[in-house]
Amino acid sequence: MQRLRDEQAEIVSQKAEGISAAVLKDMQYAEAVIRETLKIDPVVRGIPRLVTRDFQLGDYAVPANTSLTLPLAYLAHKDPRWTHETGSLHPFTFTPERFLTPQGAKPGHLMPFGAGVRYCLGAGLAMAEMKVFLALLARHYDFTADNNTAWKPALGDYPENRLPLVIKRRQMS
Repeated sequence: MQRLRDEQAEIVSQKAEGISAAVLKDMQYAEAVIRETLKIDPVVRGIPRLVTRDFQLGDYAVPANTSLTLPLAYLAHKDPRWTHETGSLHPFTFTPERFLTPQGAKPGHLMPFGAGVRYCLGAGLAMAEMKVFLALLARHYDFTADNNTAWKPALGDYPENRLPLVIKRRQMS
């Protein structure tokens, strides 16, 4: 959180309090935080598709009318980029810095907004909204959570203790 606050303090000191397109572009750490969050727990964990014609997938013959799922969460966690300079980092460890490395900057298996012709038209707006939200949180609020808990799988992972959160408005100096 401190690194996110430091980035925001630097942006405010250089460009004032407002948030513009230019300011959003400078929020590199905020973007890394968002990408890391989407890597650990993507909104869409998999994409189902119905096969329209027979095809060969490696050693498997896949007949038409077969239902397949592209496992986005699995692909993000097994991305080969994390076997290089960030290879010592467990895929579920929250480490936004991995996206600031040369390996992390390359395209990979993280596809929170899809890919190709089915890429989400609102991806840019969604990223901008998330950066604005993070910037406002980092600039104006302190928060603490009791994160000493076990996580249980469901449609995403959830904290066993329901993760109580305390949010306080920061005193601006």
